[in-house]
Amino acid sequence: MKRDLLSYYQEVLDKISTADARIFRKEMRKAFKRLLPEERTELKRWFRSACVCKTTGGEMLPVHVPANADQLK
Repeated sequence: MKRDLLSYYQEVLDKISTADARIFRKEMRKAFKRLLPEERTELKRWFRSACVCKTTGGEMLPVHVPANADQLK
């Protein structure tokens, strides 16, 4: 069964959202390099509504994703 890249990256980012912020940013950059522009927009939409990076202390810290993909380089 073939999976599309968008759902793959959503799953990966969701799983590592509790990990190191550096790793999260690295995976987000990788996703933006490989996704089509429409998929990038959808990933940003998903991220803003569903994904929050969590610290080990249980508090949640939102992570800002720039609106312009060029800022992720």
